[in-house]
Amino acid sequence: MSGNSELAVRALHALAGAEMDVLERLYSRDFIFHMQVPDRPQGYAGLRDRALMINSALYDVSITVKVVLDEGDTVVTRWRGRAVHKGDLMGLPGTGRRIVVNGITIFRVHDGVITEEWTEFDALALLSQLRAESNVPVPL
Repeated sequence: MSGNSELAVRALHALAGAEMDVLERLYSRDFIFHMQVPDRPQGYAGLRDRALMINSALYDVSITVKVVLDEGDTVVTRWRGRAVHKGDLMGLPGTGRRIVVNGITIFRVHDGVITEEWTEFDALALLSQLRAESNVPVPL
């Protein structure tokens, strides 16, 4: 893996673990965060908000990076996240259910830090797991 790929993968793991000190080193202060969740902070504040939300809503969080594509200043990752739902997430109180979500994150890197990010994840699959009355099949 190139330096940019390693940086992107490290960022995903730091986000999952709410490692704020690591995130501060990996992301530029004028970072641009493009996200699919409306009414949330943008930019670096949005990154911190997302990390803290993950930490407060989920435990036993793990990220498996399935694919990394690296071209110039852009790194594309396809990943799978697993966790247990312990607190408010997307308006739903903790259920204790194990969840699995798949997503794609695109990073733009400049001078060794992440300057821009786009993340898309399967929110419908996540919601159906959180709202299920019983265990539902999780995405493979």
